[in-house]
Amino acid sequence: MNKFKNTKEVLDNLNELPIYIAGHLKPDQDSVGSCMALALYLKSKGKDAYILLEEFDKDILSWKGDYSLVKTAVSHEKYNFVALDLNEKKRLGSFEKDFDKAEFKINIDHHQDNKYEADHTLSIPGISSTCEIIYEVIKSEGKQVFSKDIAEYLYAGMMNDTNCFTRRLSKKTMMIAQKLINYGADYMRIIKKTFSERTMYWFKALAKLVNEIQFDGFHYAVVDKSLPEYKDLTHNNIVKQIAEDLRKIDGIDVFLMLIKNGDTIVAKVMSNTSECADKLAAVFGGGGHKKEAGFTIKNVSVEEIVSKAKEFLNK
Repeated sequence: MNKFKNTKEVLDNLNELPIYIAGHLKPDQDSVGSCMALALYLKSKGKDAYILLEEFDKDILSWKGDYSLVKTAVSHEKYNFVALDLNEKKRLGSFEKDFDKAEFKINIDHHQDNKYEADHTLSIPGISSTCEIIYEVIKSEGKQVFSKDIAEYLYAGMMNDTNCFTRRLSKKTMMIAQKLINYGADYMRIIKKTFSERTMYWFKALAKLVNEIQFDGFHYAVVDKSLPEYKDLTHNNIVKQIAEDLRKIDGIDVFLMLIKNGDTIVAKVMSNTSECADKLAAVFGGGGHKKEAGFTIKNVSVEEIVSKAKEFLNK
């Protein structure tokens, strides 16, 4: 437990420079939730804290509607930087350069094989989510630190990263979730707005993809965002909802969801039994967990990705 205490001491004793907080490329609720919760905690301690999000990623906060701490760029010459929910700095995307320029760098993460590229790193691969780590870091302040907003951001991150509390669970995870509800988290609304809500458009896209799943040593499906059937799906719709439903089809182990948008392909990599998702994603410069990971790649065709993935899986 000392590691949590030490990390809290590092955060509480940072110099008086502004603090910028960012998560990984294509942020999910754990990434953005941990960023928002930590920023709100630091603000409550009198610190100048912001979170960094690309303009096109801000929709992930639409369920909450709070953009008061969100910035799309660093506006200070000197600052500190906290990277959350990523095991290597390149997963910060366009904010990697800002991380490199920071006076002091912190990384808090729960993925495998952390690169330890910060001045202070707290990496716990066995824990459910980065939001659970943030809870543990700040809980010594007592329940008064857990405003309704902090509780809701942490609950949303934990709930989404455990696929609605169905994987990477411990007894402590469930106890924390209950405490966050006690602190005011509206769990029914959070589950509906960030996880379970569906539209007819969404169901039609799912039906089309079910018919288009392909097998070449492993299963994969392509979401071409230029097509009208898919263009209005959000990234979260695809990777946290549709991909999770498709991976449940009987007989599927390794499954790649490839999202094609112009010359860029964003992939979610899943493995139900072989637990190789992170290693397969690493072939393409990505990373993640043993059963779910991801990567982003440009100017590479679907056929090339399938060929490289098949070669890796046949080893």
